Formats: sequence, C-alpha cells, structure tokens
Amino acid sequence: MKKLISTNGLLDGHFHDPRTDAAIHERIDPRLAYCYKQDNEDDIQVTPTFTYDLADGQVTAIELSYTIDNPDPQRLQYFRDTCQYFFELHGFMIAGGDASPRVYFRATDIFDMASLLHALDYLSVCLEGAICAVDDSLTEKDAIYSPSGSYIIQIPDVPHYSIEEGTLHISPMAARHCTTLQTLDVPAGMLFFNDSLHEYPQDLKVKVWETHYDGTPVEEEEDDEDDDMPVFDEHEVGYSKDGKILTGCRHTFIDACYEVPDGVEVIDDFAFFPCPHFVELSIPRSVRIIGDNIFGNGGQIVMREAPQLSTQKSKVSQLSTLNPQPSTPNSKSKVSQLSTLNTQQ
Repeated sequence: MKKLISTNGLLDGHFHDPRTDAAIHERIDPRLAYCYKQDNEDDIQVTPTFTYDLADGQVTAIELSYTIDNPDPQRLQYFRDTCQYFFELHGFMIAGGDASPRVYFRATDIFDMASLLHALDYLSVCLEGAICAVDDSLTEKDAIYSPSGSYIIQIPDVPHYSIEEGTLHISPMAARHCTTLQTLDVPAGMLFFNDSLHEYPQDLKVKVWETHYDGTPVEEEEDDEDDDMPVFDEHEVGYSKDGKILTGCRHTFIDACYEVPDGVEVIDDFAFFPCPHFVELSIPRSVRIIGDNIFGNGGQIVMREAPQLSTQKSKVSQLSTLNPQPSTPNSKSKVSQLSTLNTQQ
C-alpha cells in the first residue's frame, strides 16, 4: 500500500505552487486547447491551477482546475468532455457561479490521486519535487526516498547515517524527527549546503565525500564538446545535430514569432530564456517534451495544424517550376534549326 507525502517537508494546510501551474500551462495546455479545437472548431484560452491539501505531511486531496475564456454553460460542458478524453480521467466536474466558473478534477482517495499524477507525468509534468508516493508502512525511524531516488525526504533517527549514492537533494525538514543523529555522510555529486539541515539543532558532523563510499574515484562523464555543440539557424536558435532537440536561442534572437520546424521532438529547459521580449512559439505535433521555464519574458505556445497534402503538392509544383526539364518539342526545334543550317550550307 502507498501513501502520498510532501517532498518539501510541508505538514498541514492547503498549498498552491505557481511553478506547477506554469509547467502545466507550457507543456500541456497547448495540446489540450488543440484537442478542444479539433472537436469543437473553436479556439479556447485556458488557465490551470494545481493545489493539494496536507494533514501531518500526508496528501489528503489533489485538485486540477481550469478557468476558460467566455465560460458559458455550453463551452464549459464541451471543455469538460475534452478534459476527460484528453487526460483519460473520468470525474471532471463543472463548478458554476458568477464569480469564476471552472472545470475541475478533485481526487481524495489514493487511487484517484495516483491516476491524476500519472496523467500529468505522462504529459511531461513530473510532480516529484512537490508530491511523491512512498510505502505506507514506513515510519519516522525509516529512511524515505522519492521513487526516482533523487530526493531523500526523511533521514532515519540513528547515530550515523550514509545517504544513498545517486541522491541529488535533501528535502526540507528531512531531519525533523531525528534526536540521536550525530554524523551524516553525503555522497559525491549531491547538492548539499550548510543550511540544508537547519531544522536539526544538535551538533552534527557532516562529511561530504569526493569519492564513492568504498574509496573508488567517481567516474567523470566524457564530454565531447564537438558533439554537444548546437547548430544554429538563421534566427539564432540552436538545435542538436540530428535536429530533434531545440537547445536554446542566443541573446541576439529578435523574432516576435518563431516557427519550430517539423520533426523536432524536444524543447529544452530555458530554451528562450535569454530572449528579453514576448515570443509566440509555433510548434509541430512532433514535439513530445517541453522543458521548464522556456520563456524569459513571457511567451505563448501555439500548436499548428499538420501539413496538408495540397500544400505539399503546391511545394512540389513550385520546385518543378524552379527546376524545369528540357521538353521534347524544344529538342526537336533545335534539331530542326540545325538541319536548316546544314541545308543552307
């Protein structure tokens, strides 16, 4: 049996993280709005809000809600149907009222909460930095790690403990249950700061290792600079050599609207962060992953329609016009002219 807990050491209350809203809006909402348009032949603007409730550090409820533009009853009904189809979750509801009508999914049992988290994770929004699932049998005396092993959420109350190698972060309040902890080993590569365990008032001896715990050196990843260097287009936007990853733009990028080429699958974190102005980004349906905080001063993602066959034929026709082949009549004309010259001679 599993339970959901706060990765950030939060205990009780109703919580809202704007960063999660931003991630959902950047990575999911363009596809959701496109799905709505395909079904209803109408554009829609959506704004998400993700919240959760905690009691003694355990998640008791999760809610994903949306407000939309022009929220008349029919549009709210159509949008609710789109959400259920898009997220593959049954249970989206409509909250009426003159103030802020919305469409929402609220989960209060572990199955529904896990289903919502899985749906968001599948659509490239991972919430492990805020909420994660752990075994229900774990107590205050156990070490608790996030499912990926990136976070240690709770340090066990023992005199000496070595954090597992490969862990990257210590969650806030990870040592709040400790009373006997005296020495702590921190593995090489972990992000550890002097105030990481500020909640633990005892004198704690911390050793940050530069090797593996068994003394063997940490292997350095080979870094081939030539392979990692992006290829920039004429708009100062960089791509991986295979053209599948948009790595980022230079600070000299000036376009207000930019069209990501077909075939791109990933847009990296902070891709347009150096850009000082608002950017409208047109992306193809081949894009599967959109990174965090891709805009530096605001932006909008628009998913464009798939190329039409007529458009492709038109391009082929234009190409044929640019590269005409000699025709048979012209060849015969040249032969006729040559014959006439020979006759005259």
